[in-house]
Amino acid sequence: MRGNLQGGRHGGGGAFSGVDFYRRVPKDLTESTSLGAVMSICAISVMVILFISETLAFSRTDIATSIALDDNTEPQIRLNFNITLMDLHCDYAVVDVWDALGTNRQNITKNVEKWQLDEEGSRRIFSGRNREMREVVHEEHEETLEELHENGVHVTPLDKNNFNAFLDEHDMAFINMYAPWCVWCQRLHPTWEKFAEEIEEQ
Repeated sequence: MRGNLQGGRHGGGGAFSGVDFYRRVPKDLTESTSLGAVMSICAISVMVILFISETLAFSRTDIATSIALDDNTEPQIRLNFNITLMDLHCDYAVVDVWDALGTNRQNITKNVEKWQLDEEGSRRIFSGRNREMREVVHEEHEETLEELHENGVHVTPLDKNNFNAFLDEHDMAFINMYAPWCVWCQRLHPTWEKFAEEIEEQ
């Protein structure tokens, strides 16, 4: 009788445990091996190295500089602008272009539309689209400043002591605000000296 009860209980437990989705792995599959230990150590080492390297890379910042060449083959780009000048006549409004390389183009007004405005800034009369003006030709002097000074200095140096007196003596005066440290003023100096010489001759 006892044997029958145990047998029946064993048979019922086996049928119930047949639907278990969380079965235990047999012990013979969980035994450690030398190859598994080596692979585990390698995996832990790789994870530690990656964690340390990513942490150091995140904590440090590097400044990188790169130069990219513009592969645009178009000679010009379109630039839209809208500027309102209340006290300037349309005939005197011109546009100059100066790029980062130092190329200077003056009077670029071919596609510039001009409108006359009223006292409130509203458009009143369309002044038309300017034709492309000719480039301003700058005279290049071969003479140096020392060569121009051989026949005397024609420019009158002005300072705070003689500035007002010079204006009182002349009805019209051309004055160049010169800065000795300015490279553009230094380049203008020979031109200004020749201009003063021609004024004296006239």
